[in-house]
Amino acid sequence: MSLEKFKKFKKDKLISINENRELWGYTRVSSKDQSTNFSLADQNDDIERLSREKNFEVTKMLGGTYESASGDFTRKEFSKLIDEVRSAKRKPYAIAIRTINRFSRSGGNAIAIVNELIEKLGVHLIETSTGLCTDNKGDKMDVFKKLLDARKENLDRLKVTLPGMKKLLISGGWLGKPPRGYTLRGKKVTDSSRIQAHQEILINDEGKHLIKAWKWKLEGERDYVILQRLDVLGIKMIKQSMSEMWGKPFYCGVSVNALLDEPAKGEWTPMISKADFLKLQDIIDGVKPASNKEYSKNKISVDRPLTGFLKCVCGAPLTSYEVKAKSLHYYKCQKCKDVSFNAVTTKKSINEGIHALFENLLLRYAIKEIYIVPLKFQLDIIFDDMNREGLDEVAALEKQITAVRIKQQRLESLYIENPDFEHEVYNRRKKEYKEEFSGVTNQLEIASRKISNHKNHIDSVLKTVHNISKIWASGDIDNKLRVQKLVFPEGLSIEPKSRRYLTTKVNSVFSLASVFTGVDEFDKNKKPTSITDGSCIVAGTGLEPVTFGL
Repeated sequence: MSLEKFKKFKKDKLISINENRELWGYTRVSSKDQSTNFSLADQNDDIERLSREKNFEVTKMLGGTYESASGDFTRKEFSKLIDEVRSAKRKPYAIAIRTINRFSRSGGNAIAIVNELIEKLGVHLIETSTGLCTDNKGDKMDVFKKLLDARKENLDRLKVTLPGMKKLLISGGWLGKPPRGYTLRGKKVTDSSRIQAHQEILINDEGKHLIKAWKWKLEGERDYVILQRLDVLGIKMIKQSMSEMWGKPFYCGVSVNALLDEPAKGEWTPMISKADFLKLQDIIDGVKPASNKEYSKNKISVDRPLTGFLKCVCGAPLTSYEVKAKSLHYYKCQKCKDVSFNAVTTKKSINEGIHALFENLLLRYAIKEIYIVPLKFQLDIIFDDMNREGLDEVAALEKQITAVRIKQQRLESLYIENPDFEHEVYNRRKKEYKEEFSGVTNQLEIASRKISNHKNHIDSVLKTVHNISKIWASGDIDNKLRVQKLVFPEGLSIEPKSRRYLTTKVNSVFSLASVFTGVDEFDKNKKPTSITDGSCIVAGTGLEPVTFGL
């Protein structure tokens, strides 16, 4: 049978005529250096040339900056390009790029993106240097091949450069720009004044203030307060940047680059110790510190205040117990056999009680009347050193006040000398400067008051140092614990046979008192010594005046 009669069922061929002549251009370079060598301008000119030759109209240009093509949606301008194409009501006929590798070097991911542009959005890709356009099937396959070739080229480069990059990281170096507060010197830097043979990462002037921020955070200060205090010192930072800073191990001298199998020690000066950094992470994460069982109040009584605070020479904290039949209290080492200490001295006790020994130890740090004046002078030096941050803050605020006064004076001069100066503008600026002056003045008053309060506490400190043994002996359990921790922040050890107390660290104020009295726990016959320059005195734990409010 002839098939001629079936011709009437054949549908006419639809002829698609594309009248859309709009082009979007996309330009990109991979480094900052390339952004200044006319590469972007050349790409732009090439897109304009093709549009003229092919009778297109360039309605939008995107990119125009330096971004690595190793990742696609990690690039802000590339993401913007794709988002705008997806959301545009009137879409362009094509996106024009000088060379395909300017579009992407991610290989398979890039092909998926181009396929979405063509099949779902109806937008093609044109390579202006060759004229390839994905509306042609052959050209489309060539474009896909070039995207794969760009990915292979990147991988080949990595094979050469990756070992060197890993070696640099393992040796303590850094890749890329260092975090805020540090300056990088080395071979691969854009600033010619920082070029040198070997890499060096230094804390800059801003970093010196950020060290204070880490200290404030560790002390429990809230972020918004730290931001305000940094602002006074001339450091502008947003809350998000500060939150990111707290989570960067770089600041404690540790590199955790993705190229490393294990974290590496960085060869730069940290702003915070590793232990304090991890402690801060626990604080941020809301992890409660492990409780010291020996120090828990349900196991400590006023009759046995040295429980847990006092250690045997073996390193084990002493536990304590009561012989209820005799109402006597004892301390015991759980590790050393037959090592125990009577708490108090009785008529029948062979050895003096360790409470009395502890009182005698505290007496060695009591200041005599004749040494109060020179000690007060020395404390002035210590508190000035402690207040250095506060003094820096005061100096910065005073500079701000001077700057506001200069602006006020200039405004008055302009208003008087210029008859065309608008009265409304004058009043608005005058009000702004007045409010600014008032705000800075209030901050200066608060900062100055803090420094003054430290000075006012010196008499209280001296009274405490003078009577520390009596305060401990007559105090309740809370005061006893506070005195112990205040004078000996890292605790004490005791030698079982000689019953001699061994100290590793003493609060600087009490250590200073022993210098003036000339007696310490190791040499009772040491002659009195006077120190007036403060060079060997370092503020230690518990030195803040508030801790002396026993």
